[in-house]
Amino acid sequence: MKEEKKVKIKIFAIVIRGEEGDQNPEKDNIRITSEGIMTFDGKRVEICYDEIMDEEGHEQNILSFDVNEPNMVTLERNGPVSCIMTFSENGRYGGLYHMGFAAFDFTVVTKRISNKVGFEKGGVLLLDYGTEIQNVSVQTSRFRFDISVI
Repeated sequence: MKEEKKVKIKIFAIVIRGEEGDQNPEKDNIRITSEGIMTFDGKRVEICYDEIMDEEGHEQNILSFDVNEPNMVTLERNGPVSCIMTFSENGRYGGLYHMGFAAFDFTVVTKRISNKVGFEKGGVLLLDYGTEIQNVSVQTSRFRFDISVI
């Protein structure tokens, strides 16, 4: 039986786009606040929330992890831009990024992960990772998810 709680999610992120060594990388500071639902089935925590993208439209995101492996997190994005990304400390995972008009393979290279999220109280999830296309670093991202039960 699944348990369910309403949550508030605050996302703080820095995303730097450009190849490694690029002299003028593009840098975005992102702040998003959303409400969502956190579920727990006795083994896995899932946090489902919506994200409104300026130009791309509406995304539904699901963060999930097994309570026995909290530092292996999956992020699934569904909407005009969709993908599934897996994060674990020093892990490399391939994925497919769908943008409606095109799709391409990428690799997520996790540098650091810290998951202090629990079903009862929420918590903080930190993700520090890079994105590669054909073994070329194209983006560095640092995300902080503050999850509060409401």
